[in-house]
Amino acid sequence: MVVLAKTNHNKFLSMLKITIEKRSQSAIITLKYYEAGDNLNHNIIGAVLTALVGVLVAFANYLFSKKVLVKAPQKYALLTVVRQVLQVGFLVIVYFVGAKTELADPTYLLVGAVIGMTLPMLFFTKKLLTVNEATAHKKEEKEAEADG
Repeated sequence: MVVLAKTNHNKFLSMLKITIEKRSQSAIITLKYYEAGDNLNHNIIGAVLTALVGVLVAFANYLFSKKVLVKAPQKYALLTVVRQVLQVGFLVIVYFVGAKTELADPTYLLVGAVIGMTLPMLFFTKKLLTVNEATAHKKEEKEAEADG
């Protein structure tokens, strides 16, 4: 560019400058694209890890629910609040850890956590229904024995 400035071809110089700027912008876009592609792997790995931890949170909720349902069904409403606090707390932790560490985009982490908690909870809820039915049958049998 310095060589062209000495020739005083201003029109050619401005066209060349625009071309150079466009090339540098496309180079930046290309670098950002490759950087995003590298980050995509980290984002997917982060989403999978938070999904796995979400499965553990759902399983812990299932175990707590099952224990309370069998031992003290009248306290099940209180357990619902505890379960919600555990789930929301997990999501808050995932968000702030993702934002502070920059290991992965917090959006990917949150989506992984939500999927990890939601899908297994459908299965665990079905299992809780069977536990509830078994508990109800035992209670009816005990009442029938007491009456009879």
